[in-house]
Amino acid sequence: MIIEMSGKTALVTAGSRGLGASIVRQLCAAGADVAFTYAKDTESAKTLEAEMRATGRRSLALLADARDYRRAHEVVDQVIAEWKRLDILVCSAGIAKAASVAKMTEDEWDDVMDISLKGTFNYVNSVAPHFQAQNGGKIVSVGSINGLRGRIGTVSYNVAKAGLVGLVKTAAAELGRFNVNVNLVAPGYIETTTQTNTPELIRDLVLKECAIKRLGQPEDITPLVVFLCSEHSRHITGQTIKIDAGQYL
Repeated sequence: MIIEMSGKTALVTAGSRGLGASIVRQLCAAGADVAFTYAKDTESAKTLEAEMRATGRRSLALLADARDYRRAHEVVDQVIAEWKRLDILVCSAGIAKAASVAKMTEDEWDDVMDISLKGTFNYVNSVAPHFQAQNGGKIVSVGSINGLRGRIGTVSYNVAKAGLVGLVKTAAAELGRFNVNVNLVAPGYIETTTQTNTPELIRDLVLKECAIKRLGQPEDITPLVVFLCSEHSRHITGQTIKIDAGQYL
């Protein structure tokens, strides 16, 4: 299967590092022009922006906190103003804080909810009117298998990712008549820069859960995301697709 995205434009949230950066690179490799947001790491964002431009693709690195509703609308409006269109939204912004129900603080809860759940709503809300007006678009959100199960010790993360399931289903139902596909990718454990301090004990526990005994890498997730952003996925919407080496089984 050849995925061709020439002439398409995409916006990826939290796209400067890790899985987000992998998604940016693969969308560009497929021919799309890709804007992406970043929250803090200006050096990584500008390096990736330059890397994508060197391939001949247009790229924009845009400073934006996923929690900021107004900024989300500004980002979407800026991309459309500069490129005259927006076809694809990938929401990959999210954080996790380890704490049980009994020990999690209000601030810890709010931080995870605001970035991982509200942040996705902010951008889906921003692009929805544009996708309705142009009668088409692709929205892909990055969730987690932990949003589908009661994983001990990460209550806010689990709840935020579970909320994405409802958001995606509702958006798919509401936007389907405008030819907008909305789907959720639910990875298992993925080795990214945010996981560099994960203890070996946790990695061993993850491997024991997996049917295929390997830890996931960003490049294991990216092809599915890009497929869901392409016209090959035109008959798929409202779905949560696990990609986890059988960790959820």
